[in-house]
Amino acid sequence: MADSSQILSRLRAPNGPAAGLAALIVTDVLARPLGEIVDPLVVAGAVRDVLVAWTASDAAAQRIVERIQKRNAALAAAGRPVGAIVPPPLADGLRALARLPTTPSHDALLKLLDRPPVKRLLRAQVIETLAAFGRRAASPVADSSLARGLGGISKRALGQIASGPGAISRVANAVSGEVERQVEKRAAEFADTAVAGILAGIAGQATDATWREEQAAIRVAIVDGLLEMCWADLVAFAPGDAPSQVDAVRVALAAWARSADLLPTLEAAIRTAMDDDVRRPLGDLLADFALRDVVAIHATAWVERAVVHLIAGDAFAGWLAELLA
Repeated sequence: MADSSQILSRLRAPNGPAAGLAALIVTDVLARPLGEIVDPLVVAGAVRDVLVAWTASDAAAQRIVERIQKRNAALAAAGRPVGAIVPPPLADGLRALARLPTTPSHDALLKLLDRPPVKRLLRAQVIETLAAFGRRAASPVADSSLARGLGGISKRALGQIASGPGAISRVANAVSGEVERQVEKRAAEFADTAVAGILAGIAGQATDATWREEQAAIRVAIVDGLLEMCWADLVAFAPGDAPSQVDAVRVALAAWARSADLLPTLEAAIRTAMDDDVRRPLGDLLADFALRDVVAIHATAWVERAVVHLIAGDAFAGWLAELLA
């Protein structure tokens, strides 16, 4: 029988027993039912413990804030649009999804948007836009295209009336047609003014620090709308042909997977995410988020269960016998 030094030497040899043990572990895991590998109660307990540990740590929260601020500063300094970050195949996939025919449910959309804070915001903008347009329409004749147009037709009408009684019907038709044309022209002008004014007003309110309470109320109202929706409402909010949607995603991912820049792009993204932590022990990184102890406890328990199950089988017994021979 081999002594401990010989066993250790064999285990350390490239493509030796250690590789065989790794293959045994993978084979054993793949052959086990999912319910044995992922126990819902164990996973739920691990999630709970992680949340408790993380949320109880002020240092962990500060560490996350620092990372977010650092990433935001780096992205802002780069000055690139989102489209320059998203790989072209995925951007094409998003466009393909957007082109698929879909019509949101009227009732579902109203549930989300028909909220008092949202209506107050839109009402204020509509009133301001109408008031501004009214001031322009009520300006002196020289400044009003509608008034100028009607003034011109009135002069022509007087000339036609002077030509005889039979011209009265022509005058009425001419006046009616000119009024309609002027109103249509002004309606288009009003629509352009209204859209620009409402968008500018909403943007102004959304970025005005004095509207903090109203902004918060709108956000809360939209969140409440989402929370009050049942799953059927959410599905109706963005309906569509599921096979076509899945196919569009599959085509985009396939194109991305075949693209030459996939590996370098992913590697760069991972390195950027790891940043200065790439050379730090994993335990130290977890400690930053107050998770080292809880992860160690649950990982040790999971590995122990996996090892116990592995060594109980005949495959491990054969591997061990070969190692000790």
